[in-house]
Amino acid sequence: MKLICGTRGSKLALTQSDEAIEELSRKTGVKVEKKIIKTKGDQILDLPLHKIGSKGLFIKEIDDALINNHIDFAIHSLKDYPTEILSELEICAITKRRPPYDGLISLEKSLEDLPEEAIVGTSSLRRKSEIFRMRPDLNLKDIRGNLDTRIRKLKEGQYDAIIVAEAGFKRVYGDIDQIDEYKFSRIEEDKIIPAPGQGALAIVCRKDDLKIKEILKNIDDEKTKIETSCERQFMIDVGGGCNLPVGALSFIKENSIELKAFVGNFEGSKSVRGEIKGNKEEYIKIAKELAKRVNIRE
Repeated sequence: MKLICGTRGSKLALTQSDEAIEELSRKTGVKVEKKIIKTKGDQILDLPLHKIGSKGLFIKEIDDALINNHIDFAIHSLKDYPTEILSELEICAITKRRPPYDGLISLEKSLEDLPEEAIVGTSSLRRKSEIFRMRPDLNLKDIRGNLDTRIRKLKEGQYDAIIVAEAGFKRVYGDIDQIDEYKFSRIEEDKIIPAPGQGALAIVCRKDDLKIKEILKNIDDEKTKIETSCERQFMIDVGGGCNLPVGALSFIKENSIELKAFVGNFEGSKSVRGEIKGNKEEYIKIAKELAKRVNIRE
């Protein structure tokens, strides 16, 4: 049997697609062909996401290909896949999560070590809000493009530091902590809470294609699915997305789950943090409860 997988064409998208495809082939013996699909978001590189629409800019063409049977399934970074899913589609598997944290790439080892008024590259409202809380003196400047492009801009001196997802960095560059003289350093969640679902991959397919759904379930990771579903439920309940800074990170330990989260306002002048623990079977209830506590709009 041979399946066709839709993916964006960036180095990161292809690398993480290969990661999921290799696991699927190893577990099922199914052969998979990749089909690169260019999205509108890939073509608009001079504006931050919150100014041009939503994360849906990176998935519409891929969703259309799925609905029209041009591909059998698609692979996305879960953090970039909207919580509002088309009725014809569903996330049928979520792969085992890579480290969910953000990372700093800079000559310095941490955000605290950056010089006053240093230029930090990020287009994420979430990251901007969290950094502003810690270091309001820093100059936060939008940056777009793939990882190679962002690192090139850093080396050219356009920025003193850039913020990236650790999972994406490790998928592309491997287990290294330095590129030339620039250091990669993890940013723990007490500094910046990651995006909901960060580090995991969403495997999307047609809701009515039972045969393919059954095959793709082989790479579904239950622990990751519960943790990321808890995080995404929190984001839904506070009204988060590209236009509202939201971070959420949960951990399962035996039968309990802990959720740490924050929500900020668009201007970056206010943010609220909170955390909650409970039985992992009640992960949706836990997410909703924390959302009530920290909802900045109330």
